Amino acid sequence: MNNHRSRIFQARFLNQPTVFIGSNTAVRELLHDKYNCFRMGYKDFFHQIYGNSLLFSDGLEAEELRQSLHDLFQPASTSLNEHSVQIDRFAEEAVETMLSKDYILVYEHFKQVTTQLCLSLFLGLDHSLSVDLMKELCELSTVHWHGMISVPLSLSLPWLVSSGFSKALHAKEQLLKIIKKRLQTAEDGFPARIKTALQSEDAEQNLLLFISALVPKALSSLLTSFICCSHLWCHEPLIKNGELDVSLLECILLEVMRIWPPFIGGRRVAIMECTIGGFHIPKNYAVIYLAHAAHLDPEAFPQPESFLPARWKDCSDSDKEKLYCFGGGPRNCIGQHLVWTILKAVTSRLVMRSTWDIVENAGSPRKWLPVSRPLRSPLAKFVSTAGKPTWSSQRPAVIVMNADKQQKEDNVKKNLLVIACSDDPVCETGGTAHCFGEVAASCTSDTEIQ
Repeated sequence: MNNHRSRIFQARFLNQPTVFIGSNTAVRELLHDKYNCFRMGYKDFFHQIYGNSLLFSDGLEAEELRQSLHDLFQPASTSLNEHSVQIDRFAEEAVETMLSKDYILVYEHFKQVTTQLCLSLFLGLDHSLSVDLMKELCELSTVHWHGMISVPLSLSLPWLVSSGFSKALHAKEQLLKIIKKRLQTAEDGFPARIKTALQSEDAEQNLLLFISALVPKALSSLLTSFICCSHLWCHEPLIKNGELDVSLLECILLEVMRIWPPFIGGRRVAIMECTIGGFHIPKNYAVIYLAHAAHLDPEAFPQPESFLPARWKDCSDSDKEKLYCFGGGPRNCIGQHLVWTILKAVTSRLVMRSTWDIVENAGSPRKWLPVSRPLRSPLAKFVSTAGKPTWSSQRPAVIVMNADKQQKEDNVKKNLLVIACSDDPVCETGGTAHCFGEVAASCTSDTEIQ
């Protein structure tokens, strides 16, 4: 965008003319698609991997499919209420595991836990009683996911398929066999409800989408970012009188989503000539919206580079619609309420019951494809707080971006806990929060500043 000096520009991508959108308002215009100018753009590359599912449908077919699945994912639905019980149990086990080990590879641990959780939720499995099947499903879903980055792009030579893509197609068939069997025998839980809502083939294809690595990857990305940026929110009074401030936790999670969305964006294809954000888009052009860039648009978010959870305090629904972690408009993520439930279940327990220190790769560069995460997985030590309140300082705190010595001293004189950070929302010390004059252990103590 810097080279083009615009948040909307055109370039060739995958040998196709493509318009890139990083303007927050233009992304909203694209996703709401008031005049039905676009179709979903994922089918061109990933249809063989995922088959006919919600992700690849358009028009009336998409509307009918969403309507059929709608009730399964709403906050008040029986399905989601039942899921909450499983989610709480999984969150407890995940935190217990993290506290029982000397060190944890953060992203890998969350990926394993959330994969097992999604398999349990959507296939009605008890992971403690189906160890071998869960292991097989985890392995198959991993191979299936890897097919996404092995998709053959030369459509004129369809027989030249990469080995990774071939393995992914085989994994897909194996997964569908297991799904079909679960649907045939299911008498309750999500499998029973989805086979009531959809015809058998549609139920199978959409369950394949739901149990794929797509959801666990997104969850793992957000949870890892939450852990890695704790030096930016450790001064927040998350626990008051032994109780978790849930609204403040949500503000922190919203800011994590804003700065580190799990996926870089999404794709559409114009089915007619149109205009988005004042930019002319010819028919058949691809359009890629860049969620990360839209979240850093200063017209939508003042001080976009700064990590400011307070920006979400008392925010309206329209403010939240400026975030595109779950897409937006009529084709937004149908499972976003479920994702929120999982995020809050895990993070609330971590905050209430532990503190942590990232001992390796705290300042690792970030990779954005196929999912946003540190290039080198952070290694962390989690310590139980034995019920003692954490993440709250007795003294007010301030994050000083690019602070010089005089700024720090001025704040110390005001009895403020100073956390010095660079422009980027990653502390200049490589990820560990520093109080002026000494390192603060997770910045949870009220140590005198020297």
